[in-house]
Amino acid sequence: MPNRHRDRQPDQLPRQGRGGPEARATEGSVAAVHPAGRNRRRCRAGVGAATGLLLLAAVAGCGANSSDGVSDGKNGTLTYVTWGGEYSDMLKKHLVGPFAQEYGVEVELAEAPDGFVPLLTAQANANQVKADLMDPSAGDAIVMANEGLLQKLPGDLKTFLIDELGEQDVTDYGVGFAAYSFVIACNPSLVERCPTSVDEFWDVDEFPGRRAMYGAGWDSMPFMALKVAGVPEDELYEDPDLDLAYEKLDEIKNHINVWWTTGDQSQQILRSEEVAMSIMWDGRAFAARDQSMPELEIHHDGMLRQRELIVVPKNAPNAEAAFAYLRWYATNPEAGSEWMKSMHYGVADDKALEYLPEDVASEMAVAPENLAVTTPIDADWTVENRQEALKRWQNWLGE
Repeated sequence: MPNRHRDRQPDQLPRQGRGGPEARATEGSVAAVHPAGRNRRRCRAGVGAATGLLLLAAVAGCGANSSDGVSDGKNGTLTYVTWGGEYSDMLKKHLVGPFAQEYGVEVELAEAPDGFVPLLTAQANANQVKADLMDPSAGDAIVMANEGLLQKLPGDLKTFLIDELGEQDVTDYGVGFAAYSFVIACNPSLVERCPTSVDEFWDVDEFPGRRAMYGAGWDSMPFMALKVAGVPEDELYEDPDLDLAYEKLDEIKNHINVWWTTGDQSQQILRSEEVAMSIMWDGRAFAARDQSMPELEIHHDGMLRQRELIVVPKNAPNAEAAFAYLRWYATNPEAGSEWMKSMHYGVADDKALEYLPEDVASEMAVAPENLAVTTPIDADWTVENRQEALKRWQNWLGE
């Protein structure tokens, strides 16, 4: 999936995972963004085991030791492979940089222009792993774990992270990061009424206006269509009826004026008034509003949400510093809030919301009110079904 940080064209989709979704709707899934209202400071046992290809299994257990089982990483260089551009700049400014200063390590940020999985696979095959940390999509993280490319978290560290962040934000191999969602963005000056939910977006009679949707949304747009068709959230990824999904997509297809494929394009078509409304990434929508469209309406109801994971590659040169960063990340919510303000993407620690102005906190994908009306995308499903689902989407879009 062309990512919202550094865009790719549709024929450059990463081969694993990024085309889609990053979180699962079931309680036991490691890809799920934490649900609304959960007391994530109270560790709970009995989390269900993940299925299918999931090696990133959540574990039961409570409590944390005073030690996380790793050294503090106060030496050498920490190499963090991430998304580039403003994303990398803000990551270094608000999170990795302050950690490095506190712990006395040098930081190098690198990019993976051809995708995280190909980069780490090439490094591992050459026995020259250079990355200490990566923040791929949850789907890519599943692929990496299945291929034996990631280190498991040390037991004591994992227990500590679960105690700090909750089971839903900690996997065997990593910690949740950069939670985001699709939203409906609408220019009220171009329509009589803006749709405020996915059902209303589909209702072209009651809410007329030029529309846009995500042109590479093979793993998201059909599931929004299923929600419009009335499929309950907890059944969305249980043997999904894609025939029904495409029937609902057929209803709106001729009313979609632009199928955007990059984040920049999704903003430009709103600014130029080529469309009045669009289903788009939340970070891009809020940036468009804040930069030049103060009246832009933005709504979460019925949308899908997803996230990334921070992981440590197997044979990372400075795994000690990498694991120390995970501990720091979990215990510095104020730093997390600064990242959220700059990028509009959530962090695993919901205490970070407390450091944000109320109006800003309420816009985040991880705000309780938005978690309550959005559905996490199932990274398991997208990894297992990518080829067939992508082919069907491309054929349908080309008809």
